[in-house]
Amino acid sequence: MRNRVWSLYLALLNVNYGWSAARYYYIKKRQRIWEPIVIGASLAPAAGFAVWLSWLMTEQLYLGGLAFGQPHLPLVAGTLAIAVLSLFFGFFYVLSAFYFSNDLPVLLPLPLRSGEILLAKLGVVLTGQYVLNAFVLLPMGIRYGMLSGGGLGYIISAIVSFLVLPLISLVIAGVLTVLLMRFVNLSRYKDQLTWIGGIGLLVLVFGFTFWLQNSVGTDDPLVLMEQLMTRADGLVKEVGNIFPPSVWAAQAMAYTPKAEGWLNLLYMLLAGAVSLGALYLLGEKVFLQGVLAGLEGTRGGARRKKAGRELEVRGAFWTLVSTERKLFVRDPNFALNGLVGYVLVPVMALLPAFGKNLGDNPFDMLALDQLDPLLVIGGVALFFLVMSGLSLIPSTTFSREGRYLWIMRSLPLSLGQIIGSRVAASQIINTVGCVLGTLPIAYFAGWGPLEVLLGALLGIPLAAAAALLLTLLDLSRPMLDWVNPIRAVKSNFNAIIGAFGTFGLAFLLGALFYFNGKTGTLWLIPLELLLAAALLAGLAQYLTRRWAPKLWARL
Repeated sequence: MRNRVWSLYLALLNVNYGWSAARYYYIKKRQRIWEPIVIGASLAPAAGFAVWLSWLMTEQLYLGGLAFGQPHLPLVAGTLAIAVLSLFFGFFYVLSAFYFSNDLPVLLPLPLRSGEILLAKLGVVLTGQYVLNAFVLLPMGIRYGMLSGGGLGYIISAIVSFLVLPLISLVIAGVLTVLLMRFVNLSRYKDQLTWIGGIGLLVLVFGFTFWLQNSVGTDDPLVLMEQLMTRADGLVKEVGNIFPPSVWAAQAMAYTPKAEGWLNLLYMLLAGAVSLGALYLLGEKVFLQGVLAGLEGTRGGARRKKAGRELEVRGAFWTLVSTERKLFVRDPNFALNGLVGYVLVPVMALLPAFGKNLGDNPFDMLALDQLDPLLVIGGVALFFLVMSGLSLIPSTTFSREGRYLWIMRSLPLSLGQIIGSRVAASQIINTVGCVLGTLPIAYFAGWGPLEVLLGALLGIPLAAAAALLLTLLDLSRPMLDWVNPIRAVKSNFNAIIGAFGTFGLAFLLGALFYFNGKTGTLWLIPLELLLAAALLAGLAQYLTRRWAPKLWARL
């Protein structure tokens, strides 16, 4: 079994991250060499900042905890953060890898057990998690070791903690995913239930965080910190109530080579082994049934006939709009990653209204209930703009087609119809999501209906113009060679450019609004929004006429 799992892991790793394809294009054929250079140069500042911040925070927390006899405070904070992030983001990656990757029809007929497929796929997800965790845990471990003078025992514990801690989180995510899909796939609405369940998990995570922050019994964070630090391992014990493996990891690194340190290391190893065994057994029992249920068609002949009649009377453009919208919303991989922002932003904005200890929330500092009406209009419009990029819909529209892009290319449709329909579909989803996200904020902040309406009317053309530019971006360099659907959106550099691009534009417009407030020219905000939308639309139209046909012919 070990050889089969290892061979399958290596094959899936190669396919998932496209190593062979990259080696063929970049090294052998020497094509598009600029792409990895640009990607590396773009990600290097973020990676460097993460390393620097982890290094600095480790030193500050170590010195602060040293005064209270808890110098291993940075280990607790770091391991808990990595465990929670691995659990949260791991759910989306595990869900995609286990149930929605294109290699499942190939793997299922092979002489492999269900548990072996699960372990190999989990290994692929875990490898990517190790790379991300390294930017936080490695500088943290090195800096703590330098400050504490850790020896060989510390190094061994740190390596084991680095390898095992995210494994436990991902196994938990895997177990939740397998159980969820076993029951969801029994329904004919399985796709919708899958992404609704994922959104529900997001709300649950935020709700748990909110409950935790308000259950400590004090409004003063300094008093809370004093209470935690003056008790022996106070913060460690509080963390233990949330995620015990983080405590085992922190104490294993802090107390080795003492017996207590080795005992905690043993706890963590046993937890990793037990969790892996549980996932393997669960996979043997229910994984195959869940996958097969997901691959099966559902009854609905009458609905298909009705859909067929609708297609007959509908024009080509609106048929394309409807198809693009439905394919995005009904695919859990795309919907979970694209729609999560419409839930995340309102939840973050509303938490200060219900919490006692959330004064550092950036939305709370904005004083949303005290904004000038013209600033409310500008803020709502910028929300539409930012979410158009964060939704990932326009910036990955051709990439999500993958190897089936030839179907779209073979249809008797003009390029203008194809691009326009995709922008329209993205903006239908964006408008609905932004309206649903804005209404609860407006209600609790006391904004007037007219302000919200004007902000939406100004935000829609601004977001649509940005979406057209992002669609052209994805047309220029679509990511088509993916096996796992989540890579088309999460590992797509176009999505990163789209998110940061809309953020940057919103920041510039926000700075302009701030200047308006200082100079008493807030009345210019609607005109500035219209001017920005016109400039973006003009640029997008020019590129569509002069550049897009060449890009489409090159695909």
